[in-house]
Amino acid sequence: MAQQKDFKRDGTMSKAIAAAYVVAVLILMVAASRIGWLRCENFGCMGIGVAWFAWSMAFMPVLAVGAALRWRCALGPTLGKVVRVFLWAQVAVGVALLATWVARA
Repeated sequence: MAQQKDFKRDGTMSKAIAAAYVVAVLILMVAASRIGWLRCENFGCMGIGVAWFAWSMAFMPVLAVGAALRWRCALGPTLGKVVRVFLWAQVAVGVALLATWVARA
C-alpha cells in the first residue's frame, strides 16, 4: 500500500493567498480610480452609487484577508513587508475615500 506524503507546512498556501491579496488590492485601487472619474448620466447618479456599493462590498473581505495574513501567517521578511505595505495602503485609500464621501455629503 502506498504511503501518502505528509502535507508540508512550508507556507506555500499563505504565499499564494498573499499574492492574491496584493493583486486584489491593486484591482481595488484601479477600480476606485476608475469609479472616481465616472460622470452622472441619468437617474440621479444611481449607477455611480451602485458601483461604489459594489466596491465597498469587495473592500471589506479583502481587508479581512489582509489583516489575517498580517497577524496570523508567517510569510517571511520580504513577503511580510509587502503585505504590511499593501495593508496600510488599502486602509489609507479606504479612509481617504470615506473622508471624501463625508465631506461631500
